Amino acid sequence: MEEVGHHNLEDRDLYEGAVRRRVCSKCIDFGEDGICHTQDIKGCAIFRFLPELVAIAEHLHEPTMELYIQAVRENICVKCRNQTPGDTCELRGKLDCGLDRYLELVFEAIDEVNTSRKRNQKRE
Repeated sequence: MEEVGHHNLEDRDLYEGAVRRRVCSKCIDFGEDGICHTQDIKGCAIFRFLPELVAIAEHLHEPTMELYIQAVRENICVKCRNQTPGDTCELRGKLDCGLDRYLELVFEAIDEVNTSRKRNQKRE
């Protein structure tokens, strides 16, 4: 997949809301206090890289996750401070990367928003 640059995200609040419903509600890092307790000191990678994730979803329309995982590794993981040469990620290695852990749910949330937006465009 071609490199995905920083994507100016229209309707970011819609995507964030969908992620909160689909992902945060199931995330082990989301506390009963309503606060994310991710082990990533920069904060949840899902929200940090949401524009890039939406751009990947717009480029790929695949029935399986393999190409999405590859695109995330090539376009997002390399930008993350936890990634080291050789595709080694401390957080991913300890299963503490929320983006890696919930990637399928993230793309489901993005697809939910995209599908809704397409339906609304057809009505107009």
